[in-house]
Amino acid sequence: MGAVSGTHNTSHGPIHGTLVQIGTLHGAVDIDQSERRAVRILPKGPSRFQNRDAELARLDAFLAQSRQKDGRRLCCVVGPPGVGKTATVVTWINQNREHFGHAQIALPCGGDPGEGAGRGIEEVCDQYFRQMGVDTDAPGFDTLEGRLHRFRQHTEGRPVVVLLDDVRSAAQVEPFLPDLPGMVVITTSRTPIRGLGLHAPLSLPIGPLADEAVAALLRDIVEGEDRFADEAAFARLVALCGGIPLIAGHAASLLYDDRGLTVAELVARMEESGRLTLLEESVASVQRPAAVFDVFYDELPQDAAYLYRALGSHPTRDFDRWSVGALFPGAPQEAGAALDLLARRSLVKQAPGGRRIMEDLTYEHAGLVARGRGTAQERARVRDLICDYYLYGAVAADTAGRWKLGPLYGEPAPVPLPDFAAANKAHRESTATPGDLEPWLEHRRRVRDRSALPVPGDTSHEWFESSLDAIIACMRRSGRLWEGDRPRPGYRWQLAEATNAFFAAYGHRDARATVLALGTEDAEACEDQDAMARMHAQWGEALLGQGRLDEAEEHLRRSLAAASHRDAKVVWGRGAALEWLGILERRRGRPDAADVFLDASLPFLDRSRARPVALHHMHKGDVALLRDDGAAALEEYRRSAEWFRRHADEKGPDFANEGKVLANQARLLAAGRPDQAVALLESALDRFVKADRAHQAGKVLELLGDLGADTRKHWGYALEVFGLIGDTAAVDRVSGKLAELPQMY
Repeated sequence: MGAVSGTHNTSHGPIHGTLVQIGTLHGAVDIDQSERRAVRILPKGPSRFQNRDAELARLDAFLAQSRQKDGRRLCCVVGPPGVGKTATVVTWINQNREHFGHAQIALPCGGDPGEGAGRGIEEVCDQYFRQMGVDTDAPGFDTLEGRLHRFRQHTEGRPVVVLLDDVRSAAQVEPFLPDLPGMVVITTSRTPIRGLGLHAPLSLPIGPLADEAVAALLRDIVEGEDRFADEAAFARLVALCGGIPLIAGHAASLLYDDRGLTVAELVARMEESGRLTLLEESVASVQRPAAVFDVFYDELPQDAAYLYRALGSHPTRDFDRWSVGALFPGAPQEAGAALDLLARRSLVKQAPGGRRIMEDLTYEHAGLVARGRGTAQERARVRDLICDYYLYGAVAADTAGRWKLGPLYGEPAPVPLPDFAAANKAHRESTATPGDLEPWLEHRRRVRDRSALPVPGDTSHEWFESSLDAIIACMRRSGRLWEGDRPRPGYRWQLAEATNAFFAAYGHRDARATVLALGTEDAEACEDQDAMARMHAQWGEALLGQGRLDEAEEHLRRSLAAASHRDAKVVWGRGAALEWLGILERRRGRPDAADVFLDASLPFLDRSRARPVALHHMHKGDVALLRDDGAAALEEYRRSAEWFRRHADEKGPDFANEGKVLANQARLLAAGRPDQAVALLESALDRFVKADRAHQAGKVLELLGDLGADTRKHWGYALEVFGLIGDTAAVDRVSGKLAELPQMY
């Protein structure tokens, strides 16, 4: 449907889907409409897939049954490592994507041999909301329970498939089992998951491939039928692969890459030392990879063999090209060539977001080779390079504008890193929201209908998002004895400081708590009062954002005690603790106590920078507003706006906070000076649009309508904005206001 035109029942702006008209409406409201593109958070499917027809048929039957009343919505896929569980499910999802038109989501759950903990439900919610264009600044998103509630609201009745890969426990599965119509959940694991019996899951075992399928896979990869002229050797090769697609793929890649290697020669190497027996034991016991992997490793040249061993010491199976470069200091060409060779041999594969990954059996074997054939000196050096990469990477990716305690800020990194500044700038330019309302709304509509997705790159956010599991694993490594090494003092609290801005912007509550716990433990072990003050301040900030005020106060008081200690060297730590305590008391509705803390923080602010002073006056204005002292609040907001102007001249504008100050001034002036209030709100709207703060923009539009400034138009726009970001309560409220307006005919 196009835009409604004419002299009556007028709508301004494009309309997508159903239009609900209430009198004259400026804007369109998206009410439970289907998106043009599905949300897809899936790994890349296998390039070659062989003979799982029976398993795919059972999944088809499962899908049909899930659509019936009281039908099963949970399927548990179980099988040994390397047998193709994930490949089978991803292939089936891709073949049936039209049946899951709303969302197709995969989540690694950390049940593989690596040290990573896997992803959690919170990360799925956050990625889903970002792809849907849902504004998580809106009320109800500040807790995991709130995110889950909104996730279920958005997915209820819509066709969604969730793949939980390498599941460790029922607790990882249960948040996805609200019995919502339209949603099906599939798990993969090496052994059955205890505790899911009440959900009556379909059990789908996946075993080794038949010899015919292995033979077809080998022929599909290796060019030239003459390579298999020795039928006896080829039959023996098929048998040696044991029905494991991963081993067959490695063997085929080796034959493809080395034209001079005959099948008979490869078979002879694979049969050495009874390796077929070891293969069969491996598949049966799932204790270790088959020794036939030694053949693939032995064929690698020196640099590729070193990289293979080094990746066996990486804390997670997935990694990026920059972490590979870190393992070859000063030799980027050698790093690239070694990685390319491992990829050609199928020892490393593509993963979502441009990352690479080792299959679990390959990764397990690489770890064994690192311990069995590498030296202790090499392993220690590799661990140091990996740890340095994630620490220096986090410091370089940190985008927060506040003062820093860690000594590495501004220091050159000893390992190659992505150019975060350039990637962040390119991302901002490619996804910049238009400064005017109508183009911005069109941008928001395109985000919602899936036609304006950002292009992946090496941005700070993307790096933190994909590296988080490895970062936490490195933090845990650094705090324990490892083959005679001592813990690295200061490593964990520096990483906690560097990740704080990412967590503050993107959530990940459980991961943030883990990082802060490790960072605080490290700061206390170092007896570094400044680091202790910083860690407890970050704890307080995180808990305050979750509404856990008593726990936040405990950490903030510990932060203040550490910052006030005679051994503390950084005065700004004391100011930060006092300011957060003031914000806490304001949240509790205690203006007098809030003023005491905020006033006490002022001497400790870094007055060489305009933004901290601007924020201080903004907080003071909020407290005066709580006290109903309008004159004092207006004065504090005036000072805040002045300092924000200085900050804009020095560092660039802070559109979001400037908009907040202007909007609060407008609310104070609305009763006595409505014209001035409207002007301030229009300026605030401009800031919120430029900052892409949709929820705040919607509230300003609603308030403009409340003040009688072209009421129908502004309420119509507010209705559309709230609809686009999924704020159903605000949609109902504004719809009610519009319904009460006189009808225009």
